Amino acid sequence: MKTLPVPEDGVIYVFADGSQKEKPEKKNPVAQKGRKSKWYPWLFGIRLVILMAGWDVSRIAVSFGLILPQGHADHKTENALFREMVKRFEPPAWPTFVIVGGDAADGSKENLKMVQPRNQPDRDRCWRFVFGIARTRRCEDGKRLKDFVTYPPRTFDQPTWRPKLAGGRPPKTCWIFGKRMSWNHIGDVMVVLSRKGRNLEPEKNKLIVTNLTEVRPRQVIYIYQRRSSVELLIWERKSGLGLGQHQVSRNEDRIEKSFGITIRASLFLLWVSSSEILPGHC
Repeated sequence: MKTLPVPEDGVIYVFADGSQKEKPEKKNPVAQKGRKSKWYPWLFGIRLVILMAGWDVSRIAVSFGLILPQGHADHKTENALFREMVKRFEPPAWPTFVIVGGDAADGSKENLKMVQPRNQPDRDRCWRFVFGIARTRRCEDGKRLKDFVTYPPRTFDQPTWRPKLAGGRPPKTCWIFGKRMSWNHIGDVMVVLSRKGRNLEPEKNKLIVTNLTEVRPRQVIYIYQRRSSVELLIWERKSGLGLGQHQVSRNEDRIEKSFGITIRASLFLLWVSSSEILPGHC
């Protein structure tokens, strides 16, 4: 991190995402069968979680963990691994803000509560979160977010556009609305409602929650957009560096180290090419 260019805004983004690697070997001790939801196909393979630290155009894999099968003695859920990796993460000296985020699958109550205590021992920077959130959550007054999504206010009819990230797709128009709320055990938050079209059904809406209550809803959309960087990071490790393709024995420790070799190789490539990375250019 010390060798890469420092951004002008002094913000570092920490996102995590889960992935899987298909395996044909049925006797693999860490492989498992399952699917994310009923809309995804069944998969037999190794599941893992990767934690990314990013800013500007830089994407660095700082930690990873294998999701062991449920019957395993050391089994931990994806959210539990995510919390452990964030707690172990030590940011560099330059950032003034550390923003932790993820999609709706990572927006559990424990993950939201995990970020706030980091402000107490870390006096040099502020820790905030930006997560996708499920519409089944309730506010402190007992109202459901589902009602907020199904019956948006009239002020929701205000279009804006999603800013373009460095090297990303052109800006797109979206319809957003932000509302400040109070949640139990979390405090004051802002819930941002976003969708791609004005006349789409409520199922197409996206809910984002953040404790950055001093920013505008459009800025929250911009921050949440950076979550796609971790998906791009995983794709690069799979396609270019062969993440999970090493042929190793059935020893669990060697299987985990085979994934770690790919992560270390990516860090080495970033280190040797750090002088060629320019701010704002991919």
